[in-house]
Amino acid sequence: MSKGSRLRAIFSVLAVSAASLALAGTAGAQGGGGGVVIQSRDACDPATFPPGLCARTDNSGGVVTINELLARVQQKQSHPAWRFTEDKVDVKRGAPVVVEFGRGGEVHSFTDVTAPGFGPGCVDVINQAMFGSPATNPLCGADPLAGLGAILGSPDHPNSGLFPGVPITIDTSTAGTRLFQCMLHPWMRTTVTVE
Repeated sequence: MSKGSRLRAIFSVLAVSAASLALAGTAGAQGGGGGVVIQSRDACDPATFPPGLCARTDNSGGVVTINELLARVQQKQSHPAWRFTEDKVDVKRGAPVVVEFGRGGEVHSFTDVTAPGFGPGCVDVINQAMFGSPATNPLCGADPLAGLGAILGSPDHPNSGLFPGVPITIDTSTAGTRLFQCMLHPWMRTTVTVE
């Protein structure tokens, strides 16, 4: 499968996942109410990203073309416009930590990668640009596209996709440190420590 065909297939999975979760409504907890709120941020340009991949709902901030994004990731292994608002969070046991869709328009995941640790995501083309290898994260399974669909498919699963109106509540009932990253943009990372 060519690189362009592979990207189109990945984007199709993302578009279907986004549509199905958008229909699911606002399942899950709502942000706010004290505690910590972590938001996803990106600067995707709807005019240059494949159709259905960049559903920008705001006009705040600049935009980055898909070619600029991929070139920067290959050069610097990240892009500063694609990030979570918190890199490190320390909370008391039981304090609310909510992750929600923020500025931008791309789908993101906030996946617990504590077991394998920070590393590649499920998109081989981005892994190649970032890590120099197309190898995917063990959490993606043998079929990274199916694994990505499972990661993004359930707002009640800790490997949840971030979509407008579908926040994720992180379980803080147990002390310890957990690592979270976006499985599409693996430089987007947050460490949550529960005391």
